Amino acid sequence: MSHEQDVTRQFDDVAARYEKSPVHAEGPDLALFREAAERLRPRQALDVGCGPGHVALALAPFCTHVQAIDASPAMLAIATKRAREAGHGHIDFQEAPAARLPFADEAMDLVTCRFSAHHWRDVTAGIREIGRVLRPGGTFILTDSVTPDDPLADTHLQAIEVLRDPTHVRNYTVSTWMALLATHDLALLRTDHFRIHLVFADWVTRAKTPRSRIDAIEDLLSQAPAEARSRLGVGEDGSFHLDVLTVQCEKRAY
Repeated sequence: MSHEQDVTRQFDDVAARYEKSPVHAEGPDLALFREAAERLRPRQALDVGCGPGHVALALAPFCTHVQAIDASPAMLAIATKRAREAGHGHIDFQEAPAARLPFADEAMDLVTCRFSAHHWRDVTAGIREIGRVLRPGGTFILTDSVTPDDPLADTHLQAIEVLRDPTHVRNYTVSTWMALLATHDLALLRTDHFRIHLVFADWVTRAKTPRSRIDAIEDLLSQAPAEARSRLGVGEDGSFHLDVLTVQCEKRAY
């Protein structure tokens, strides 16, 4: 089974949990997406990895047309239902991977992506595709969890992430994101940083993590060096903090 098929199977199985999850349904970055759309008033917007539609619905009041793609049919079904109930008939949802966006070159005025990129098998291909479909002068807004520069904390974070959800590929450092975006002609406009507190029980329940893997995560966290535990803010119950980056870019016009 391919990684894309694994992602589809994983998120089809837990889609409803992401609709209600406070980590995904709320957050200061959602306001940034909404504010950008209100300011830009794009004719064509695209949300990549839309999940249950949190960003697409936030953009909708300020856009002429919104396209939203995801790898999970179950996520798309929830998002479609929510959009219909909210009266947003100008949002179109379709199944597609980030690495192969089914849109013409320079078709989008605004592209967004929230908490999706760490599941992409080829993040370079995904960013290249976003740059392709974005018009010169258009805006790209990304939110994703990021990993510490410290290799010790990074190793432990990646390990618990993939134990919790095997479709996790990697959290990247802020500097890696900056370099990748610059390589694809996406000029930095603004960055915002915040931390989210992940309650251990909610975190593993949301991903439907098997008991054997939960035990492995608990063991890894309990035996992690003090420096790694401190950097990740690990609590007595295994809850921890995750750093999040929101970056707004403009596609260079030559």
